[in-house]
Amino acid sequence: MHREIEIFYDEYVHRSYSDDQFFLGHFDVFHWKDLKKDLSACERLQRKPFYKIALLNGTAKYHSNNVEVPIAGYTIVFTEPMTRSGFSTDDENFVGDYCVCSESFLKGTAKLNLRNWPVFKDRGIYAQPLSKEQYLFLSQIMLEIEQEKDSDYFFKEQLIRNRVFDIIHYIQKIIKSNNFPSLYMEDTLDERFLKLVENAFFDISLQKPLAGKTPGYFAGLLNTTVDHLNQTLKKTMGKTTSDILHERIIEEANILLKHTNYSIKEIAWCLNFQETPHFVNFYKKLTKTTPLVYRTT
Repeated sequence: MHREIEIFYDEYVHRSYSDDQFFLGHFDVFHWKDLKKDLSACERLQRKPFYKIALLNGTAKYHSNNVEVPIAGYTIVFTEPMTRSGFSTDDENFVGDYCVCSESFLKGTAKLNLRNWPVFKDRGIYAQPLSKEQYLFLSQIMLEIEQEKDSDYFFKEQLIRNRVFDIIHYIQKIIKSNNFPSLYMEDTLDERFLKLVENAFFDISLQKPLAGKTPGYFAGLLNTTVDHLNQTLKKTMGKTTSDILHERIIEEANILLKHTNYSIKEIAWCLNFQETPHFVNFYKKLTKTTPLVYRTT
C-alpha cells in the first residue's frame, strides 16, 4: 500500500510523499492547486489507494467506466479505494479541497465495515450537491482538519478521524435513509470474496497481470470450498462464482480496450489468458462480439 501511495504522489502531487505522522494509516489534505502536476493523470481512469472526500466549487466532470458524473457549483464527492474514476475540468476558477485516508486510518481500532456506508457503496462515485451555507460549514471543518494535521497535539490522529466522520455523518444525514445496514458487522463470505476480487483486479498492467481467475483460486484464498462459495453467492447475489468472475473479467477487458493502447495479445496476458485465441473466444462467448470490434466502435 505504501508503494501505491508513493506512486500517487509522484503522478499527481507537487510535493513528495511523507509518512512522518506515525498514524495507524495514511492521512493527508490537498488542494486542487497541489494536484495539477499532470492534468492528464487526473483524466486517466484509475483507482486511488485510499478513501477520498472532495469538497468542490466549480464545474467539472468525473467519469467511471461508462458513467459520467457532472459537477456544478458547490458539491462534495466521496470515493473509496475500489472506485475507478477519472476527473477533468475546464473551469479556471475551480476550487477543490481534498481529504484522503487509507482504510487503516479511517477504521482506527474499530471494526467498521466501511463499504456498507452509503457514501462509499458499490465502487461508485457519490456526489452530493450543497447549498452555499453547507459548503461553507464543511469548508470550515476541512480547514480545522488541515490545521490539526500540522499541529503538535499528541492526540491529533483521534481528533482528525473524528472530524472526518463529522463530514461523513453530516452528508449521510442528508441522505435520510432508514435502510442502512449494520455498520459494525464483520465482512461476510460474499463481501470478503468481492473485496478479494477487486484487490485482484486493482491496477492490472503488463507488469502486474491477474494472478488467478478461477473459482478454485479464490475459494483457496478464502479457506473455503468452491461449493460453499457458490452456495453463498447464489443465495446473496443470485450468481455463481464463475458468473461474477466472468463479468469482472469482461469489465476489465473493456476498460483495457478503451483506455489503454495495449494490443489484444497484451490484454489477454494481463487477464491471465495463456493464448490470445482463448481470450478472444471467451470474450466473444460472453459479449457476442470481439475485442477488436468493441475497441473500434
